[in-house]
Amino acid sequence: MKEKTLLILPIIFIILILLVYLIPNTNKDYKKTKVYINEIMASNYSSLKNNYGEYTDYIEIYNSTNTKIDLSGYYLSDGEFKTDKWQFKEAYIEANDYLIVYADGMDECVDNICHTNFKLSSKGETLTLSDREGNILSKITYPSLSQDISYGYKDGKYIMFEVPTPGKSNDSKELKIKKSKNYTIEINEYITNNTRSHYDTHGNYYDFVEIYNYGDNDINLDNLYISDNEKDLKKHKFPNKIINKNSYMIIYFSKDKVSYTDNIYVPFGLSSNDKYIIISDGVKIIDKVEIVPLCDNVSYGKVNGTFKYFTTPTPGAINNTEYFDKIGGNDGSS
Repeated sequence: MKEKTLLILPIIFIILILLVYLIPNTNKDYKKTKVYINEIMASNYSSLKNNYGEYTDYIEIYNSTNTKIDLSGYYLSDGEFKTDKWQFKEAYIEANDYLIVYADGMDECVDNICHTNFKLSSKGETLTLSDREGNILSKITYPSLSQDISYGYKDGKYIMFEVPTPGKSNDSKELKIKKSKNYTIEINEYITNNTRSHYDTHGNYYDFVEIYNYGDNDINLDNLYISDNEKDLKKHKFPNKIINKNSYMIIYFSKDKVSYTDNIYVPFGLSSNDKYIIISDGVKIIDKVEIVPLCDNVSYGKVNGTFKYFTTPTPGAINNTEYFDKIGGNDGSS
């Protein structure tokens, strides 16, 4: 017993040493710090151009003190356990002022105009601002964000804003997403480049979305809507169709109106500029799924609550074919 204890002690010591080096310094009072991340934009399509005239993600830092702060040597990171991902070279924030840092991967900082070496994920992640010693001054974990929706600090908490306010006080209204709980419907699979994967009953290769009724009751889709625009939830109204309990239904994106009535057809397409597929009752969102870039005849479907890539889509059935976490590589996914 004594020998086992002697063997375990060096292992514990090594683990403790590794923890010291791997875990970043954390200022427990970082939420009370006087310089902090005030607003971020992770999907900038039309809100703010950088100094090169491009719409890119940004991080806004605020100095709440009455003194100019030299940021040279400070760090910004989108990795909670790698807080030294990008370092400011020569930069500063005037007293009671804001600094916009463009998160566009350009990695430069000239004349107080700074660009990080990383970009932000619209799916959500953790951001940190740290001082020269590696102490975390500000940390936020933001959720999935739609295009031109920012996430910032207001009244003691971080919220989503209807209108971004880069370089200004966050006085915009909070964006509140209403989600309906009255329907047991979810988006289960979709394809945006269908050239030979699946055809409708008339032999047409349309892009499609598969919805699934996971409830114990049949649901009439009449008075429900499908859209690719959060600002236009009523873009297309479903016809009077029943989706049975524990069953699937295919919705075809025909781009133009068709006269067929045996299936559900949507008179618009899904483009690379679209961000989401949304099912709603016209006011509240029932389900919303991000549109990701897809190769021809590859679908994006749900497996155990998480979306995966399928080289063999399964429209109208459970997603039980081989799936991949990414497309393009040496794992057989390309």
